[in-house]
Amino acid sequence: MSDTTETTPVEPLKPRVGTILWGGILLVVAAVTLFASQIDLGETTPEALVWSVVVFGGVLVLAGIVTAVVRAARNGREQI
Repeated sequence: MSDTTETTPVEPLKPRVGTILWGGILLVVAAVTLFASQIDLGETTPEALVWSVVVFGGVLVLAGIVTAVVRAARNGREQI
Protein backbone atom coordinates (compact mmCIF):
# COMPACT_ATOMS: atom_id res chain seq x y z
CA MET A 1 0.00 0.00 0.00
CA SER A 2 1.18 3.47 -0.83
CA ASP A 3 0.69 6.58 1.29
CA THR A 4 0.51 8.83 -1.75
CA THR A 5 -2.62 9.11 -3.81
CA GLU A 6 -2.78 10.51 -7.28
CA THR A 7 -5.41 13.17 -7.80
CA THR A 8 -6.34 15.09 -10.87
CA PRO A 9 -6.22 18.87 -10.66
CA VAL A 10 -9.63 20.46 -10.21
CA GLU A 11 -10.56 23.65 -12.02
CA PRO A 12 -11.85 26.45 -9.81
CA LEU A 13 -15.59 27.00 -9.95
CA LYS A 14 -16.77 29.86 -12.15
CA PRO A 15 -20.05 31.72 -11.75
CA ARG A 16 -22.63 30.95 -14.41
CA VAL A 17 -23.28 34.39 -15.84
CA GLY A 18 -26.28 33.27 -17.89
CA THR A 19 -28.07 31.91 -14.83
CA ILE A 20 -27.36 35.07 -12.85
CA LEU A 21 -28.54 37.28 -15.72
CA TRP A 22 -31.82 35.41 -16.25
CA GLY A 23 -32.41 35.32 -12.50
CA GLY A 24 -32.03 39.11 -12.42
CA ILE A 25 -34.42 39.53 -15.33
CA LEU A 26 -36.95 37.27 -13.61
CA LEU A 27 -36.66 39.37 -10.44
CA VAL A 28 -37.38 42.51 -12.48
CA VAL A 29 -40.46 40.90 -14.03
CA ALA A 30 -41.64 39.82 -10.57
CA ALA A 31 -41.11 43.34 -9.20
CA VAL A 32 -43.06 44.91 -12.07
CA THR A 33 -45.86 42.38 -11.55
CA LEU A 34 -45.98 43.14 -7.83
CA PHE A 35 -45.99 46.88 -8.47
CA ALA A 36 -48.75 46.60 -11.08
CA SER A 37 -50.88 44.44 -8.81
CA GLN A 38 -50.76 47.10 -6.09
CA ILE A 39 -51.78 49.95 -8.39
CA ASP A 40 -54.85 49.80 -10.63
CA LEU A 41 -53.51 50.53 -14.10
CA GLY A 42 -56.66 49.55 -15.96
CA GLU A 43 -58.46 46.48 -17.23
CA THR A 44 -55.70 45.19 -19.52
CA THR A 45 -53.03 45.01 -16.81
CA PRO A 46 -53.67 41.39 -15.68
CA GLU A 47 -53.80 40.14 -19.26
CA ALA A 48 -50.62 41.99 -20.18
CA LEU A 49 -48.82 40.58 -17.15
CA VAL A 50 -49.86 37.03 -17.98
CA TRP A 51 -48.72 37.42 -21.58
CA SER A 52 -45.43 38.94 -20.47
CA VAL A 53 -44.77 35.93 -18.25
CA VAL A 54 -45.68 33.55 -21.10
CA VAL A 55 -43.37 35.37 -23.53
CA PHE A 56 -40.60 35.47 -20.94
CA GLY A 57 -40.95 31.70 -20.42
CA GLY A 58 -40.75 31.17 -24.18
CA VAL A 59 -37.59 33.25 -24.37
CA LEU A 60 -36.05 31.20 -21.55
CA VAL A 61 -36.86 27.95 -23.36
CA LEU A 62 -35.42 29.29 -26.61
CA ALA A 63 -32.27 30.49 -24.84
CA GLY A 64 -31.86 27.06 -23.25
CA ILE A 65 -32.14 25.34 -26.63
CA VAL A 66 -29.61 27.71 -28.22
CA THR A 67 -27.22 27.19 -25.32
CA ALA A 68 -27.53 23.40 -25.59
CA VAL A 69 -26.84 23.48 -29.34
CA VAL A 70 -23.84 25.78 -28.96
CA ARG A 71 -22.43 23.72 -26.09
CA ALA A 72 -22.86 20.48 -28.07
CA ALA A 73 -21.14 22.02 -31.10
CA ARG A 74 -18.30 23.30 -28.94
CA ASN A 75 -17.80 19.91 -27.26
CA GLY A 76 -17.85 18.19 -30.65
CA ARG A 77 -15.13 20.51 -31.97
CA GLU A 78 -12.88 19.86 -28.97
CA GLN A 79 -12.95 16.11 -29.54
CA ILE A 80 -11.61 16.34 -33.10
